[in-house]
Amino acid sequence: MITFKELISLKTDILESSYVKYVRHKDSRKEYRDLIKDREELLKYQCEQKNDIFNGCDYIVSFFGQESTKALFIGVFKVNGVRKENDKHYYDLTEVEGFEDYKDRVVINWGKATLSWHQWYNKTEKEVIEILPNGYLGHFPGLLNFVLEFSELQKIDKNTEANRQWLNHLKSVNGIYLILDEKTGNQYIGSAYGKLGIWQRWSEYAKNGHGGNKMLKNLCSKDRSYYKNFKFSILQTLPSNSTSKEVITIENLYKTKLGTKAFGLNMN
Repeated sequence: MITFKELISLKTDILESSYVKYVRHKDSRKEYRDLIKDREELLKYQCEQKNDIFNGCDYIVSFFGQESTKALFIGVFKVNGVRKENDKHYYDLTEVEGFEDYKDRVVINWGKATLSWHQWYNKTEKEVIEILPNGYLGHFPGLLNFVLEFSELQKIDKNTEANRQWLNHLKSVNGIYLILDEKTGNQYIGSAYGKLGIWQRWSEYAKNGHGGNKMLKNLCSKDRSYYKNFKFSILQTLPSNSTSKEVITIENLYKTKLGTKAFGLNMN
């Protein structure tokens, strides 16, 4: 067993002679992918507290509560001060650098007292139960149960070993997919029926942003970072032995249903 203190000691000794608290934030609505996307919002939330819970602290070591008693490390923060306003306490917190290798990766066992969401660092030990792979996107939720932002698509492409679960599923099926231009609301319907299934097409988007599609390419030529507006999802999965003719027939049906040739991003 390795404890979190032992892991931290490999990076720094600043916590050993300081007043430090463990903090476990919990929001049952958020999953790992949501957390790492909304990190800025989480840190803002952390600074505002009803009670003066960081009173006397030099540092806080923050975690995000997961299922059961798990908690994911999100950073170490120096407590610079606090002001009270409208019955709330607003803390001036500065993130301590040097823990990039641990953030959003180290999972500890918080212990039985999960209701006690802030605890003194020197009075308790926390066992490290998992270190997630670098570039890990999160648990695969099912082929029809996600919407990927472009940055997440790139993360899968650049960290294939860490995201084998995503890749294996996306490679295993043909299907009809949708790209949403979040800026305008316009949609593009595409299909995939190659040897590597849906991932065969999506990996092309991950590399150049437009996948060679003319209208998407035009958008990206006018604004080199326009691809960041694209979101990817699967409308329907199809067996890997589906013929190209069968797949294209279903693709055209979706284009008709959603009007993406008349009003969207499909040219034909």
